[in-house]
Amino acid sequence: MLGYDIPASRPCGLCPENVMIRRDDADGWILITQYDHAVLSGRIMERWGNETFSSLDPYEETLFAVREHDCGWMEWDSSPKINPENGYPANFMEMDSSDQTGIWRRSFESHAGAHPYASALVALHFARFNRKLLSRDSADSYAKSLETVINRFIARSLDIDVSKPGGVPSGIRTNLRLLQVGDIISLALCHGWEKMEITDVPVDYDGGSAKLNLKSADGFNFTLSPYPFSGPLLDLSVEGRRLDGKIYSNDNDLRSALADAPRVTLDFTIGKG
Repeated sequence: MLGYDIPASRPCGLCPENVMIRRDDADGWILITQYDHAVLSGRIMERWGNETFSSLDPYEETLFAVREHDCGWMEWDSSPKINPENGYPANFMEMDSSDQTGIWRRSFESHAGAHPYASALVALHFARFNRKLLSRDSADSYAKSLETVINRFIARSLDIDVSKPGGVPSGIRTNLRLLQVGDIISLALCHGWEKMEITDVPVDYDGGSAKLNLKSADGFNFTLSPYPFSGPLLDLSVEGRRLDGKIYSNDNDLRSALADAPRVTLDFTIGKG
């Protein structure tokens, strides 16, 4: 399984990736950038591995992929847009295809020279979302072009042909899935989701897998079962901006409010379920 889907039963109608993550906060939002969410996912996966779950292998390159997988969003996060239909900060599914594919490409090309393995994992990660674009519109010129770019990029980086059945070796598939798992857990924390099942979670590099159950009563303190980390408790945090309102009249209105918005730090724990 190369991709993932956030379960439809999640407690808010957000898509798997948001331009700026919108966390409900009284009558407004706490907005978290995509890049900060990705850095949080890296901090989560730093401690992955115990007597039941194998650690990342190769550790440094896989962790780099997890931490930097959304680096292409930094420019967009600095100048967010609204969804004109509701005035909310725009989410991923409300973006133009040209914007989406350009951001994905920057995300996997930014570190290609120094980190070819990690960059190829990121390319595989966004290949899933690109296939979803093509499934909705097979004539999407931006998605079709990016598919070709991704396949060539991975072929150069890893010397594999992802267009062939079984073209992605099992170890790379495992690390791709671990990138996705870190991504999902970070999204759950940032949004404050109450519960989530994460399926097909690698236990080792021999094909073993488990289903993780993530739960929280308050959106800050979480439990995970079975528990995949070293040490009994993870202490984590991410920074966001608190906005007093939910609806904005135009992009400049949102950007002005965001520039004046106070910074807040969200503190989380993940313990054994």
